Amino acid sequence: MARDRTSWGLRERLRKHKNVLVRRWYLIAATTLVLMPALIAVHNATGVYYSTASVLFLPPASAVEGGGNSLRADPGSTVYFAAVVERHFNQGAHAYEVPRPTSAPLYATGVRHGSAVYLPDQGGQWQTNFNKAEIRIEVVGTSEEEVLTKMSETIETLRVLAIRPQEEMGIWPESRITTETSPEKPAVAYAWIRNSRAEMTVAALIVGLSIGVANIGDSGLNARARRRAGREGANAPRPGSRDRVGFGVGSEAS
Repeated sequence: MARDRTSWGLRERLRKHKNVLVRRWYLIAATTLVLMPALIAVHNATGVYYSTASVLFLPPASAVEGGGNSLRADPGSTVYFAAVVERHFNQGAHAYEVPRPTSAPLYATGVRHGSAVYLPDQGGQWQTNFNKAEIRIEVVGTSEEEVLTKMSETIETLRVLAIRPQEEMGIWPESRITTETSPEKPAVAYAWIRNSRAEMTVAALIVGLSIGVANIGDSGLNARARRRAGREGANAPRPGSRDRVGFGVGSEAS
């Protein structure tokens, strides 16, 4: 018996909900028309060009134990210098154009024009670990030229920021920390955008908002109609009041 009552109540709510959607179809149509450009924009969205490179900070050969290859040196002596250069770059005109990415590449964050310059974090979720003396560069744009130009400018700016303080301090060239770009000539790739998932998300959002607007609009219009009916009922003459007034006038005439 209880199950029957529950089933009946569910059917009744669905029937009322259907009536609301049919009755307020114009609100659904208006909301859909307003949001339709967003769906069209997602459908027509194109991919972006993307490039990444690293600027390595190498200690002088004299600082390498036993001499030899600077790439095999302990990064502990240069990682702090790389951090200072990165901090100087990301101040002023270059102040974090976009949020620094974590595990996702920059193009996957929705950025279509911009760059990210940061020290790669080798730590986990709860602890950071900057153990590489390098600065990572990521650039995205809508053309290959734009990406290559931005990458070249960023690499040159980092190189100058690394050399200038050492020159000002009078450090001999053979004792300076040097930089190296890896790869030497950064490549540019085209990253496609998966529109199908975005289209489904936007379409679901449009449907949900349209239904919500129809229900809210129906509630508001019904409440307005009830208030209007209440005011009209309060101003309407009471039954029999005209007869009583007429009897009183007739009595005075007699």
